[in-house]
Amino acid sequence: MPLKVVVVGAGLAGLGAAIALNRAGHDVEVLEQSGFLNEVGAAIHVAPNATRILKDWECSLESLQPVHCDRLQIWDQQGNFIRTPVVTKDAQETLGVHDEWLLTHRVDLHNALRDLAAKEVNGRKPTIHLCSRVASVDPEAGEVTLDNGTKYIGDLVIGADGIHSRSVCSVTGGFQQRESTGQNCFRFLIPASKMKSNPLTASLLDKMGSGGVHVFASKDRRLVVYPCRHGDLLNVAGIHPSGPETDARESSWLDSGNLSQLLQAYETFGPELQEMCKLAEDLKLWSLASRAPPRTFIRGKLALVGDAAHPTLPHQGQGGAQSFEDGAALGALFPADTPEKNIPQRLELYNQVRYRRAVTVMMMSKVDDDRRAQMLDELRTYVPNAQVPKDMFSFTWSSYPGRDAQRLLQTAH
Repeated sequence: MPLKVVVVGAGLAGLGAAIALNRAGHDVEVLEQSGFLNEVGAAIHVAPNATRILKDWECSLESLQPVHCDRLQIWDQQGNFIRTPVVTKDAQETLGVHDEWLLTHRVDLHNALRDLAAKEVNGRKPTIHLCSRVASVDPEAGEVTLDNGTKYIGDLVIGADGIHSRSVCSVTGGFQQRESTGQNCFRFLIPASKMKSNPLTASLLDKMGSGGVHVFASKDRRLVVYPCRHGDLLNVAGIHPSGPETDARESSWLDSGNLSQLLQAYETFGPELQEMCKLAEDLKLWSLASRAPPRTFIRGKLALVGDAAHPTLPHQGQGGAQSFEDGAALGALFPADTPEKNIPQRLELYNQVRYRRAVTVMMMSKVDDDRRAQMLDELRTYVPNAQVPKDMFSFTWSSYPGRDAQRLLQTAH
């Protein structure tokens, strides 16, 4: 008998879990508070640990309108080249990884997942209920109650409702306070044609080339620049210390940024970079708020996934990938013949597969790469005996949560 699964949230994590559990043979209902009418966000990394999962789910990577990332390069704030920490093909060869590193618009990735969720697999597909705002989750009863009083009951409940999660309160037993990281992030897009038509920015574009991620950094702030939409759009993230001159509300994608504040934040950067900032479209200001992870990702019939479980900031480009890893692990641990009585044991295995790794990536994503060692003490309060990964690319790209979950399941039998 298939399990009845209720997923709270239809972002990347919720759709990923719904796709994985539907493919495993279960009846999945997804509750989404929005109407899918105003998708937001900018571009996103889809690293090899994510693309291999998307391919397992039979997602067409071309539907992401991606740019294949061929390298990561570091520049100073004046636009002088410093070094190339990662050449993709060399890293793939060293790690024995052949999956793609893609750069895509977040909306394109979300739309690809929506299309994937709309396709039947063995005669079933997830049912998505829009405009369904969740008021509470009872993890022991597997009961989800909407604001309008409607109740959904599942054998298994997946909490995928992001950093502002109601589901996480059902695991921790109380409200989870968000914490400022002391950083804000400007996000904006620039059409490549606009960059090419301006002599200063055309020169910058030529210098960067077409297929990489470029970090222009001073001591305390940086501009991260990379293409998406087959190279037609340039995505820019400006991460800088928060302060009265660039104040942002909570962690929201929706706050419009102010161009004069952007230019003030990067006034010490070179003329090409300042000119690039002046071309900004769809400028948003995002507070890089986080919150402590729960001590466990599970309680009763409930499993947390994505930012509900481990709110991941952008420093390692792993937020989306980690949510797909959660979905892949759940899909592997709950094959079609899973008896209802085995759900608690399978959720324990999910926690075992995902907690240590996801929380490690979460902590390492709070700061830029040079300061990761500063996060060790905080990480060890959640993961005793944890170590700072020597290299985040090898740590994340070599992750196979579905395979690890299958091995653990065989051992558990």
